[in-house]
Amino acid sequence: MFRWQQAEGKRHALDAPFAPRPEETFTALCGVDVTVARHDIPQLGGHWFDPTCAECAEEWLRRAEQARRAADRCPA
Repeated sequence: MFRWQQAEGKRHALDAPFAPRPEETFTALCGVDVTVARHDIPQLGGHWFDPTCAECAEEWLRRAEQARRAADRCPA
């Protein structure tokens, strides 16, 4: 499941069942390893003011399109 997570000054995307916790590092869809800080978590009082990582957005769209094509080929 793809999800967005703010970390290190950008909103990055990741493919994971759960959102990372503060001080956890994850590999974003753009290939960068980023660490989540407490202020990156809205539920802990943080804000989502950072810009979206363009590379993560492009990779998200590429993977979503790839999954859509695979679903179209699969006989139901």
